[in-house]
Amino acid sequence: MSKVLGIVAEYNPFHNGHLYHLNKSKKLTGADYTIAIIGGSFTQRGSTSLIDKWSKAKMSLLNGVDLVIELPVLYATSSAENFADGAIKILNSLNIVDYISFGAETSNVAILDKFADVLYNEPKEYQNLLAHELKKGISFPKARENALLMYINDIRNSVNVLSSPVIVETILSEIKLIIPSLSAFTLARTALNVLFFVLCSLIHEEITVVISASAQGTVK
Repeated sequence: MSKVLGIVAEYNPFHNGHLYHLNKSKKLTGADYTIAIIGGSFTQRGSTSLIDKWSKAKMSLLNGVDLVIELPVLYATSSAENFADGAIKILNSLNIVDYISFGAETSNVAILDKFADVLYNEPKEYQNLLAHELKKGISFPKARENALLMYINDIRNSVNVLSSPVIVETILSEIKLIIPSLSAFTLARTALNVLFFVLCSLIHEEITVVISASAQGTVK
């Protein structure tokens, strides 16, 4: 029976790191087909994508993805919880997905699973820590990150694992809630891929500033 791999990504744009992740995930899972749930014209940070969603889909298909499904903007530009909730619900509704794979700061699923368990179960001690952090007036993502680190109490192994805004850990939490039978795989991001991501982010911020200035008539 054919095996199907699900991938949750933004592909903004699709680069060699994504290609490595895609091919490696196929090899690890032995999947025959791959479905990618990707954000469309807007990113999870709420800004516009570097490339349009049609180009994203074309790049994905040309590089080995078999089916591309757009994550509705309601989820794609929302919180980590809503982003993950929308993506996992779509994969679940297909009733054909056997595996899910995503990039993270580590390939150690055990430590990621620790965070996911906390987000899924929300133990009282974690809730108290989160409430304490929120009272400081910091953002919810930062307060959650601080609370998670304090609750896990293993900063040496955890501080570089949390991804902003805890997307990976939230995806794992949603899997536990929606499709507990789904097998999850994670591949650690390489330094080169992280550098490429940072460069793309900087380019995107520069483009956004120029467009904003142009709209206000301040660019000559």
